[in-house]
Amino acid sequence: MKRVDFCRLELQSGTDADSRGEAVLSSELLESKANSDDLMPEKRTVSDLETFTNPYTDSRILHSSSEQNVNMVFAGIGIETPELLLADRLKEKGASVDGVCAHLLLMVGSRSLFLFSAACPG
Repeated sequence: MKRVDFCRLELQSGTDADSRGEAVLSSELLESKANSDDLMPEKRTVSDLETFTNPYTDSRILHSSSEQNVNMVFAGIGIETPELLLADRLKEKGASVDGVCAHLLLMVGSRSLFLFSAACPG
């Protein structure tokens, strides 16, 4: 499965289970698009286009090719530096870790993002 397909499946599972319902989520997406349309052209080029199709601002492919194949994902809640190091170490030891799927990925510095990159080669 391609990484982008995995993320779409993950997003669809989230929206199916969202207690706000499809109407509210669709309304939020339309509002996001309208807000972007109101921006000046130079600010519009740096706006997050994914907010037009994804109601969850904390759900993104952070680093790597969206076309990369995914066979095994290291997943968890509250993923922080130690877990990213573990994923990187497992990959180094030969485990087939193709990505880290994190809920509530807390504040990480550039060093942690580098390790995320190492755990999820692009």
